[in-house]
Amino acid sequence: MVADDFIALWNSFNNTKEHEPYPVSMGALSELWFCTTRNAKLIVTKMVQLGWVEFVPGKGRGNRSILTFRKALEDILFDKAVQLVKQGELKEALEQIQLYGEGTQVKERIMSWLSDYFGYNVEDGEDDRIEILRFPIFRPITTLDPARIYYELDAHMASQIYNTLIDYDQSSHQTKGILAHYWESNKDQTKWVFYLRKGVLFHHGKELGAEDVVHTINRLRNSPHKWLVKQIKEMLIHDKYTIQFNLNSPNSLFLKYLAYIPMSILPADMPNDEFPSCPDGTGPFKMIKNTTKACILEAFPSHFLGRPQLDRIEISRVPNDEKILNLERQNFERLIVNHEEAAHYDDSSWEIHEEIYAGSSVLSMNLSKKGPQNSFYFRKALHCLIDRAKMVSALGEPRLYPSNGFQLRGLPSVIDREHNSSEVRLLLQQSGYSGEPIQLYCYERHGPDAYWLQEECLKYEINLEVNIVNWEEMAQIELIKQADCILFEVLLGDKEISQIHDYQFSNSFLRIHLSDELAGKVDEKIDEVLQETNPSMRESRLLEIESILKEHYAVLFLVHKKLGTAFHPSVQGVHMNSRGWVDFKDIWFQPEGVKAALFE
Repeated sequence: MVADDFIALWNSFNNTKEHEPYPVSMGALSELWFCTTRNAKLIVTKMVQLGWVEFVPGKGRGNRSILTFRKALEDILFDKAVQLVKQGELKEALEQIQLYGEGTQVKERIMSWLSDYFGYNVEDGEDDRIEILRFPIFRPITTLDPARIYYELDAHMASQIYNTLIDYDQSSHQTKGILAHYWESNKDQTKWVFYLRKGVLFHHGKELGAEDVVHTINRLRNSPHKWLVKQIKEMLIHDKYTIQFNLNSPNSLFLKYLAYIPMSILPADMPNDEFPSCPDGTGPFKMIKNTTKACILEAFPSHFLGRPQLDRIEISRVPNDEKILNLERQNFERLIVNHEEAAHYDDSSWEIHEEIYAGSSVLSMNLSKKGPQNSFYFRKALHCLIDRAKMVSALGEPRLYPSNGFQLRGLPSVIDREHNSSEVRLLLQQSGYSGEPIQLYCYERHGPDAYWLQEECLKYEINLEVNIVNWEEMAQIELIKQADCILFEVLLGDKEISQIHDYQFSNSFLRIHLSDELAGKVDEKIDEVLQETNPSMRESRLLEIESILKEHYAVLFLVHKKLGTAFHPSVQGVHMNSRGWVDFKDIWFQPEGVKAALFE
């Protein structure tokens, strides 16, 4: 890229300035650019054509040429960064500015430009008008394969490109048809028949049929989500739009299982060898680009529930270690969706949705590995030494209240009644702990909590070593197995299914860390949950599982947090779903001035 050659040329002189002549030779330029003299001449010619430099060749042998910069490094860096961002190379743009922008105002200029670029934008073409929502994310999309989804971001993205047979509304507790328009079952709910909508198209044009449902279920049988389909004994296709499930035992949550994102329906003609980076679903958006750096979604015009109002979603990924411009603190003009923390904003005209999410931050203790953490007394000592109220006070929002379970039940307490420092040293003595390092793993955003715990442990000579890893690393089974404990958050999008997911998803932190004995007890209790038709009794059964984990200190509950969304008043259709995200399909934007004009 000629911009890189310009940057190298500018930096080859001391105290380089615009409009000042510098003597050069083609030999020196070819060495600088690692090219032949002929190619060096071509590069200089290109820079002259672009108006970046003036070049006067030396006359006669031994006379040096004269080069004058007509553009400053800052301008070239800015233009290059803009081009990189538009190509989906946000990370590279930030790196270039970090590497070469010292002493210039390019950081401030690119920040101002990004504040307009991200958010809601309209691009008017000759024949169409495209409404685009752009925003950065600071984590990867690790998979779009429903059979392997674990992280909430992955589940959210999957919900934009796939559909499930049915949907369950958490607020109204109502089940509604999505790909299936009607269903019925026998009295003991071991036989279910679903009638599919006609004319539903996948993104690549195939019409949805019963064979696609069979294909999806069979894929799940050999996946970490096999728990969802283990009770399905057989599937019978009555015709293209009618399918029957026969279960080997009653499952009172079967409809909720079918509404769960991992049960999203895939086309039967999808390749079996490797899952595509841009898979075809039936959802409101089609994935047209998906790389480690960016992904682009476009509205699917033929979506059976209606076309989205937004035409395109463009997402730029910024790795956690690349937040050099503090992009996460910017109000990108029209919309902030802050699913992990409370929303940050300065403009009081913006509208805010905040709520305490159903879930808790936790420490999952690895009972399947030898070490101090395998001692009941050590785990209890760690539980007792943590003053969760002090954690909330010291670290602040979005942490709100001490936690003693997955859900906040009843009125919140500002006091940690589980904290009991007087027992800690005796428990450590009973455990036989003698200063061995305890390996705690977490994501970067949980770093403050982890380092706070580390300081508290030091007061009792507990050597807690904090390991910050990225999202891809944390998803590796071997890393989960080698961790003595993992600090993360359990988010209960569905208070029943989400808990069962964490207990039975074979790649989850909780499941891998359970001992065989405890895993067996949990599975037995879950079987009881599925047999129970009374919702309040199911909740009691799930509480029994939670109590088992607490009795063994297999999971140490930390704090409850809040999440929030802040958005410009012109943004319409903002609804936080059960996972704490805003569904893209529902968003639309009211043109500036319309509301004011209405009430003139």
